[in-house]
Amino acid sequence: MITIRNTVLSSLIGSALMCLSLATHAFELTHSTGTLHRDTPPQKIVSYEIAHIDTLNALGIEVAGVPKSTYKDELSKFNDLPVVGTLFEPDFAALKELQPDLIIAGGRSANAIEALNTLAPTVSFQTDPNNFLASVKQSTLQLAHAFEVTEQAQEKLAQLEQQVQELHQLNHGKTGALLFTINGRLIPHAPGDRFGYVYELSGLQSILPKRTAHELNQPRPEPGSAEAHAAAAKIANELNTIAKADPDWIIMLDRGAINDGEKTAATTLAAHDALRQTRAFKEGRIYYAEPNRWYLITGGLNNLTQITADMLEHMRP
Repeated sequence: MITIRNTVLSSLIGSALMCLSLATHAFELTHSTGTLHRDTPPQKIVSYEIAHIDTLNALGIEVAGVPKSTYKDELSKFNDLPVVGTLFEPDFAALKELQPDLIIAGGRSANAIEALNTLAPTVSFQTDPNNFLASVKQSTLQLAHAFEVTEQAQEKLAQLEQQVQELHQLNHGKTGALLFTINGRLIPHAPGDRFGYVYELSGLQSILPKRTAHELNQPRPEPGSAEAHAAAAKIANELNTIAKADPDWIIMLDRGAINDGEKTAATTLAAHDALRQTRAFKEGRIYYAEPNRWYLITGGLNNLTQITADMLEHMRP
């Protein structure tokens, strides 16, 4: 009787230990469309979103394959990794050769998620432009929880939040406008726009109101069309509105300067008669955003820490 009881007890203990071992090594990653479950953590990760490459790097998580791009500064080591396509189009032959066991799709490669899932489990993280920092924090903690580095993530997020808070204190009651420049044109970005997160980071109050859902869902007009002329007229009117409001800061983002391209933001701004008369222009309160960080990497954990540190350096009196 005692022998049978001991045998049963040993069996139960063994089963419990086995379950505990499996639970300890299980991998669970919550993302925008669900939760990925694996028995073990992935060993070969591919990301088509540079923001998540930056976050994974900040958390000490290895990446095995990256999209074609120019990786600089703390991301320079990724220039030596296998290239698995572009930001928009995966290279399926390269993926089959690499054999990843986790793929992170980006916003530009979202249309390929179904096809990517046939090669390896594929996840994605959506960013809400109206709650940018909350989205970044959520995806960072989801990745950190899955890879068991939550404490490290919380420390880095605390540093970012501290810098954002300092910017908000510094810019309390101040106004600003972000102007995206490309091919000699100036395009204002308001809250809700792609680079509207500048106001959430800096604490500056946007001269322009938040974009409506109707505005954000408009398709890009055909060149030369009536819609294109209307869009150009709207931009011209917004630029004059910004100039009349005389913002405390003008933030310039130069599309052409990406990957060490020619810098034209200063000359493009100076060519606009009304903006040239603002106090921000005359007194040098122009912040030139580093294009690779703002345009390519965007919401990476380390990247945002670098961006906010740079803004603090330039905006302090």
